[in-house]
Amino acid sequence: MLLFISVIIIGFCLSLYVQTGQEGRTLNWDHYENQKPDAQRMLSLEEFNQKIVPYRLESLIQEISERNRLLGQKTRVMQLNSGNGRILMELRKLFPELELYGVNREKTHQFYRRESFIPTALKFELFNKDELQNIELPYIVFEDLDFGGRIPYDDKKFDLIFSEETVGKIKYKFELFDEILRVLRPQGLSLHTDVTGIQVYSRGAILDLRDALGEFRRRGIEINLLENRSGLRFRRPDIDMEFPVTPHQEMPASALGLPQELKRPDMGYNLRQ
Repeated sequence: MLLFISVIIIGFCLSLYVQTGQEGRTLNWDHYENQKPDAQRMLSLEEFNQKIVPYRLESLIQEISERNRLLGQKTRVMQLNSGNGRILMELRKLFPELELYGVNREKTHQFYRRESFIPTALKFELFNKDELQNIELPYIVFEDLDFGGRIPYDDKKFDLIFSEETVGKIKYKFELFDEILRVLRPQGLSLHTDVTGIQVYSRGAILDLRDALGEFRRRGIEINLLENRSGLRFRRPDIDMEFPVTPHQEMPASALGLPQELKRPDMGYNLRQ
């Protein structure tokens, strides 16, 4: 009798567990349809491609994916400052098997977790409701990457990292580039649009950006300006390497308690001779 009662109780508990799991996977469509993605960050994939001519992001990813498929490896792509995630969701539609990651500086009322990609997908009609029940949403982390901030992922994890209108707003630009080199796989690519404010000095004189990039290439880093001249593309070499520069102003050990003007000074870099 006790055995019979125990079986009934266990069956009842399992039924509740299954029902709870199903409810947890049911999306609240009223909630997502009423959300409005950040109107200031709605750049499309095609608009981004216009900034990285002669390249196209999806073509680069396709090439990388085919190579990784032969090697039995996953392809991982990250967007820095991914905003409302429109580009990442367009890439999700094109590449269902891709591992996609986004980084935003901070959480907002509209964008604060992975499910925040759903209103973007609905607004731009990238996926319907049935599709959104089953797709793998991009991962998202919230991290301020200025002030030498660390990208919160392991070394040599990503195949491609890109950003739009981000580097120009970062004061500690080469510290960010060094972090990108760290998390890129060997021969991994990085593309950045709207890059402004890079100042590299050699023996007290500021170098033209083209000359500074030439110095980097001579030291083993494959880096080039894009056709629009405000975009950069660089590739991680096979060996561990940093950009050969040191900041004019030494970075404090901690940002805690520092006033804003000291956290984000205008940075220049000296080329190490």
